[in-house]
Amino acid sequence: MIVTLRGKVLEKDDKALILEVQGVGYRVATLSSLRNKVRVEEEVYLRIFHRVGADSEDLYGFVSKESLALFELLITVPSVGPRTAMGVLEVAPPEVLAQAVAEEDINLLTKVSGVGRRTAERILVELKEKIKAPAAGVTGGVQQEAMEALVSIGYTIVQARNAVQKLPKETKTVEEAVKVVLRQQN
Repeated sequence: MIVTLRGKVLEKDDKALILEVQGVGYRVATLSSLRNKVRVEEEVYLRIFHRVGADSEDLYGFVSKESLALFELLITVPSVGPRTAMGVLEVAPPEVLAQAVAEEDINLLTKVSGVGRRTAERILVELKEKIKAPAAGVTGGVQQEAMEALVSIGYTIVQARNAVQKLPKETKTVEEAVKVVLRQQN
């Protein structure tokens, strides 16, 4: 069982990296964020999920333990396979997915190709007790409400959380918080 790989990137395609490790090439499915970041000839270290099927072996590579652990949790959900789990992680990195699970945000999960409402609900139910929402500096009250208001006007969860974390400490109302964020955007 392969659990990690350290090697040089030989090629990149739309779903994977080809890593050369001591003269052997491995095709490792990765998230687009990683593929966009690394260059050919660059050395990378990946944590690997090695899937052995009846007629194939597949490698899925992750930079962080958190991403790998979340991938492994996702594939335990009925009707969620490795491709769907990778799709979920493309749309929602670990901290965003944890927040979506805490908020029961079905809309975020249905943005994933192949995930309908029923599968999204199943993911939320299955992961509810297994992962917890990150504190991420959003402490509730005005910050939480401001984040929700920003999401309702089109911000993504990540954008809203980042904007709210940058608010001055003296911000007292949701209206004031949203105005500050909108002014900072211009």
